[in-house]
Amino acid sequence: MIPRRPRARALVGLGLLIGTSGLAACDLGPDGWSTIEGTISGHPALGAAVLDVTMRGVISFEGRGSTQVYFSPLAGTPNRWRVVLISPDISELPFAIQVESPLLEVPAVTVVEAANIGDLPVDPSELEVALER
Repeated sequence: MIPRRPRARALVGLGLLIGTSGLAACDLGPDGWSTIEGTISGHPALGAAVLDVTMRGVISFEGRGSTQVYFSPLAGTPNRWRVVLISPDISELPFAIQVESPLLEVPAVTVVEAANIGDLPVDPSELEVALER
């Protein structure tokens, strides 16, 4: 059982090493950066999820609503990111991916691990990833 501490610390306790970084980005339209909106859902008390994201041209990840986002590229694997989404009070985890161009492919997003708002494990196969440009 994971101790009841701040969720970010609990996720580190699950064996995750997450580097944090962030870039400010804006949507400049078809010739510039673009945003892909995403939501992780499927559990009534979802509080955190670890994602594996593969896509060319990723600039940054952002949280939506109360979702906090921490992300880092996976060493030795181009165009692949590990992303942690954490929210203290909702059952969905909304986020956004800033990309170089709206013409790039749709990202491959897989939920690797997840926890409910009580820091107990959630089966990732129960969760749905919805993406929208």
